[in-house]
Amino acid sequence: MSLLRRLAVLPLLFCLVATVHCRRAAGGDSDPVEREAEAALVAYLRIDTSNPPGNETSGARFLQQLLAKEGIDAKLIGADPNRQSLYARLPSGTNEKALVLLHHIDVVPVVAAEWTKPAFAGIRSGGYIWGRGALDVKSLGIAELMAFVDLKRRHLPLRRDVIFLAVADEEMGGLHGCKEILEQNPELFANTGFVLNEGGYNDTIVDHVSFWGIEVQAKVPLWLRITMKGAAGHSASPPDDGGALAKLVRTLEALQRIPTPYRLTPAVMRSFHAAGKARQDERGEVLRGIAEPVDTARVDRVLSPGYRSLLRETIAITRIAGGNTINALPANAVADVDIRLLPDETTAPMIEKVKKALAPDGGGLQILLAAEPVPDSPSDTPLFRTLAAAMTKFEPDSIVGPIVTAGTTDSRYFRARGIVAYGIAPFKVNYYDADTVHGNDERIRARFFSEGVRLMRTIVDDFCAAPAQEKRPAR
Repeated sequence: MSLLRRLAVLPLLFCLVATVHCRRAAGGDSDPVEREAEAALVAYLRIDTSNPPGNETSGARFLQQLLAKEGIDAKLIGADPNRQSLYARLPSGTNEKALVLLHHIDVVPVVAAEWTKPAFAGIRSGGYIWGRGALDVKSLGIAELMAFVDLKRRHLPLRRDVIFLAVADEEMGGLHGCKEILEQNPELFANTGFVLNEGGYNDTIVDHVSFWGIEVQAKVPLWLRITMKGAAGHSASPPDDGGALAKLVRTLEALQRIPTPYRLTPAVMRSFHAAGKARQDERGEVLRGIAEPVDTARVDRVLSPGYRSLLRETIAITRIAGGNTINALPANAVADVDIRLLPDETTAPMIEKVKKALAPDGGGLQILLAAEPVPDSPSDTPLFRTLAAAMTKFEPDSIVGPIVTAGTTDSRYFRARGIVAYGIAPFKVNYYDADTVHGNDERIRARFFSEGVRLMRTIVDDFCAAPAQEKRPAR
């Protein structure tokens, strides 16, 4: 071919390459299942399931309708008709331990005025899908649903039963969701051995995942409500103790002074060592080498608050209420306090410390949630190996390791029953997007969502489809 002809072909080749690149960047344009998943996520985000109050039944019915279109029978479960969960099961006819694909329907509330886009509009903009639940955790729910549906559509013989479970009330501790379901409907989880849920994370550098963290254990939540009483009256002549709000402020200051020294648990040490392998900076050096006694000064200087929170108990004041005008003293003042204990700590010692902080001013203490330690899930299981193989194949040169998280999930209810439960994050998430979880302008990149749907389908296929079946090639 002459030079002129070659030059004439170059613009055409550029256009073709650009077109392919743009289709890939759009996230899902080349795969009808991924397009379908994106449409389902947008519709799911438009259902307001803020908890409180919850109203999760609306989300459960939406998922039920999607499954019904595939000929899958899904039942609503739960005592409160407005706060029901969803359960569906694909039978295998084998005795292998079943896999539960778990996510929660509810989301944390929003302050609408603080969002730049409507929180429940499911808007596509700037390469993102926006909405409360985009990361926590309706995206995972749709990815799990598409993997579940994919098994049914392809009529694959299964090596184990697969359960799709979408639950209410996780954001408020799961007492009226997962905990209630397991206690009142144990037969639904007969022969269950594995759970895939939220809780994992990945370190993403630009568009490359360097580390996949599979959550095997979490800190122990202790949620408290403190109430102070005082004489109501005119604020121009306050009582000597300052009134209910002043007493509450003093108590909260005392809570903040409760010592929470660093302590390295075995599970957190393993988590840090695994995460440190993927980093070549000083943070990676600290993570890889961390040991008792903890080098407090270096940890404070090098590690972010997220890492440091796994080395100590944390006490966070999340809500204060009292009074309705500037010139009147309220009779009551209330504060909510979110305490997270190290994974091997029981709640009783901390509750006693809080009571001592309350003592000078009296007041009431209500325990909203008091979890207890549960064993961590082992990482030497067939499911962990399946996850690691799929993730490293999906993202070459990446590392997979077990992690501990500061947040709590419904996985603890399964772990307490001896069921292996892993938290995973199949989606790439840059740190600046991760910060929108429980914050404003929550969003997920559309391309990352599509890629995560693809990865989830591969994981579920590899673990649940019968070995004789030909596997779908990685794309």
